[in-house]
Amino acid sequence: MKVQSMFTLFAAFLALCEGGTTGRVPHLLVLKSVDQYEVVANKNLTISLNVFNVGGGTAYNVNVDDTAWAADSVTDIEGLKTATFESLEPGTNETHTYVVAAKMPGELPSAAAKVTYQSDASSEDGKMVYSNILPRLPVLTLSDYNKKNTRHIKEWLTFFVLALIPVGLPACMYILASQKLAILSGDEPSPSGGGSGGGRGTSPTRKK
Repeated sequence: MKVQSMFTLFAAFLALCEGGTTGRVPHLLVLKSVDQYEVVANKNLTISLNVFNVGGGTAYNVNVDDTAWAADSVTDIEGLKTATFESLEPGTNETHTYVVAAKMPGELPSAAAKVTYQSDASSEDGKMVYSNILPRLPVLTLSDYNKKNTRHIKEWLTFFVLALIPVGLPACMYILASQKLAILSGDEPSPSGGGSGGGRGTSPTRKK
């Protein structure tokens, strides 16, 4: 995904900055994304949570919590909205995914995911960061989704046919002209002059 690639580059840039300023201290960034930005009610929607350690030290006891959805907005399909990673070394990342389904057509709001971690496995210095917040996702009924995509297919087919006209019409005219020229060339007499069909020959004189 293009957004995720840009986020990864941004995380790498921050890692360089963190490495030069904070030493061996972990710093986490969290990217929340979905596999589709046009949702169908009661159909699977995959949520991905990418946790990047852009700091200079290892993060321990990394806990991901994405349970702050609006009440009765989604149905759990597969996986959990929480995850735990024992540690996350500098310059690495972990991904947690789960699947839900939007219950009703309309819009699906989303809150930021929360991630807590520690900079030392034996300490209690808990730190907390939040992910980005997804835009409100439009939720369509299956019939509305099919109508919308069918209309797009018809538009693309029309565009394809219209795009073929400037190419196909000259090609057809060229083929017809070539065939007509070949027919006309076949009616012309042979340049050798002799042969059959060129008129009657003179019969030899009979001696008496």
